[in-house]
Amino acid sequence: MTRRELNLAIFEGTADKVLWQPRLETWIYHHGNHGTLPERFRNMTLLEIYDKLGCSVRYAACAGLEFYCEPTDIERFSEDPDRDHHVDGIRIPEGELRTVHRRAWRGEEVINDRIEEFPVKTVDDLRVLTALVERRRFRGNPESFEKAEAAVGHRAEPTVFCSSDGFTDLIKLWSGLENACYLLADHPAEVDAYVDACNRSDDRLLDAVFDLPCRLFNLGDHTTNEFTPPPIVERYCLSRWQKISRRMTENGRFVHSHWDGHSRQILPYLKPSGLHAVEALTPEPMGDMTLEMIKAAVGDEMVVLDLIPAIFFLPSYPMQEVLEFTSRVIDMFAPRLILGVSDEISQVGEIEKIEAISELVDKTCGLAT
Repeated sequence: MTRRELNLAIFEGTADKVLWQPRLETWIYHHGNHGTLPERFRNMTLLEIYDKLGCSVRYAACAGLEFYCEPTDIERFSEDPDRDHHVDGIRIPEGELRTVHRRAWRGEEVINDRIEEFPVKTVDDLRVLTALVERRRFRGNPESFEKAEAAVGHRAEPTVFCSSDGFTDLIKLWSGLENACYLLADHPAEVDAYVDACNRSDDRLLDAVFDLPCRLFNLGDHTTNEFTPPPIVERYCLSRWQKISRRMTENGRFVHSHWDGHSRQILPYLKPSGLHAVEALTPEPMGDMTLEMIKAAVGDEMVVLDLIPAIFFLPSYPMQEVLEFTSRVIDMFAPRLILGVSDEISQVGEIEKIEAISELVDKTCGLAT
């Protein structure tokens, strides 16, 4: 069985093996850009490195979904007021939104670029954002998808990104956590209107993705206790997951949502969500959940992606401890398991542990080709 065949079989519930599918892009690109790739990986492409390590690849064929706006009365602009700051802006007839980024330098290299000033500070800004969301449109490009699919080949069943939920997008991109909470407390009707606009955007997106011959989809929700505690899940997330999952099922597709960080408080919502799978749940000692808690939440119905905490790949964690934990994960969750790193191996992670887990999976159930 190829990695691609196994990838889909796990979602279809017909597999008897585990797929080893860690996300390695951050590690590979960092070391490639800094000339620190181990000699055995030099002059290899991304996919060739995945092959060398015996790993499947999750998002290398994420293509074919195109975004545009209608009407096209949008002006985008950027400014560099000084070396340490960059401004991205959007103007529409309803108003203007400006995002200020702070750059951190190491010599002449930008090593971090993060939002210092979010664009949505007031309820009037939120109304502008809502008007912007209402302009979102999507179209499927099957030729683009099929080109990416062909490049990935046997390595994985392609997965395409869909939207995050509106409330976590508000936190991550538009207002930050603190101001999102103030907006919800002071202007609940306007926050509801914004989330409703995001949900309508989801509907338009789904109309487009079903034009692609793709079976697997991801919702990049970043669901956590902090971002989406139970009252937020019940108010904004649960019905959205149920609707999207229902439409995916009706069209012969599978969808998973990205839950990383601390998610213990919201585990009870996994089964009612209707989601086919959940990605990046992070167990102890990195997250706030035990493997037993996660297993109780997903049962034998849901596919679980990842589950090996990213900190285990730091030098401070012995190899044997990592392998013993991985064996527990396989024993508890196979065959409804796509084994990976929750969330990704970092730039300073030990790639030797990735290789060792490949060997462990091969000895346990046979590594897919």
